[in-house]
Amino acid sequence: MTRAVACSATVALALLVLAGCGGGTKTEAPQATTTTVASSAATTTTAASGKADEEPAPLLAWADGTPEDGAAPLTVEFKADVEGGTPPLKYTWTFGDGTPDASEANPKHVYQKAGKYRADLSVTDSGGDSDTDYIEIEVH
Repeated sequence: MTRAVACSATVALALLVLAGCGGGTKTEAPQATTTTVASSAATTTTAASGKADEEPAPLLAWADGTPEDGAAPLTVEFKADVEGGTPPLKYTWTFGDGTPDASEANPKHVYQKAGKYRADLSVTDSGGDSDTDYIEIEVH
């Protein structure tokens, strides 16, 4: 009978030890979370570690000019509207009348002869991103 009790105690001890191993509440390693906040200037990504990684928003450019039509000689004030990108920005305006390009963001240009012209804007940022747009000018 002692043997049966000893065996039962051994089995009971083994069951008790096994029941205590790996049982209970399952726990998982913390998962990293990412929060992305978008604005007109940049996108910021924050990881669970609390560090922020800045990604520049895409570069977008729009060409505008005032007036868009009129009698020669017509002076047009051009304006580059830009969002995003990584400064510094490089501007190139081509006026479509054979005159030299301008490298200002908001140049003035005089069209001497009647005709329809296409003024092209090209903007490039320091990260190599670029965008283009154009405006049509009609001179009477």
